Amino acid sequence: MKKFKRITIMILAVLPMIYTAVAVFFILPDTVSAHFGIDGTPDRYGSKYEAFLFPAIILGITLLYFLYRKFQEKSSKEDNDRTARNLDILDTVILIVMVLFNALCVFLLTVMKHPGMMKNKENMIFVIISCVIGVLFILLGNILPKTKPNSFIGIRLSWCMDSDEHWYIANRNCGIAMVLSGICTVIAGLIVRNGTYVIYMILSLIVFLTVATIYSYVIIKKK
Repeated sequence: MKKFKRITIMILAVLPMIYTAVAVFFILPDTVSAHFGIDGTPDRYGSKYEAFLFPAIILGITLLYFLYRKFQEKSSKEDNDRTARNLDILDTVILIVMVLFNALCVFLLTVMKHPGMMKNKENMIFVIISCVIGVLFILLGNILPKTKPNSFIGIRLSWCMDSDEHWYIANRNCGIAMVLSGICTVIAGLIVRNGTYVIYMILSLIVFLTVATIYSYVIIKKK
């Protein structure tokens, strides 16, 4: 199962480059909408070859992740079981992110072909994006408490890394904060139906994570 996750991540990292090449060479016009304003109006046009930028970024992120993964496996001389568990959880996170990246890449290519989609009356595009981001936050919030102290994922503050119990308290509370922020992001997208949902998303993240961190600190110091 663990090897299957890594293979799937590799496949999902390469796929965007393949269908982007198909779109660029056979579907997209020479000039495409490269950026949109908050109201969905195109405010910059560029070459269709700019479509390769996002797939290249996806490949770069994947390469960096596997280099980091290899480094962690070689440098963890003690507690290999803990490292393996953290890396398995991290594989799950990256797998989810890759699925979302693929969906986003398809969406970007579709918008380049049909820029009028961004101007529909109901602004369903913003609703979809906010829901996808919100669900990602909710998934990450559920994953955080399952990790063990590590150098990559989780709330890595000195006062919560000195024991598994303290780590669990901090990451459980911050995981709840991520879930609440995800719910707020979905609701904001459904209500405002434009790019301003990003403001509510950032505000909710800051507020919930700050409260969760302070609350965790107080509990741990009392212990």
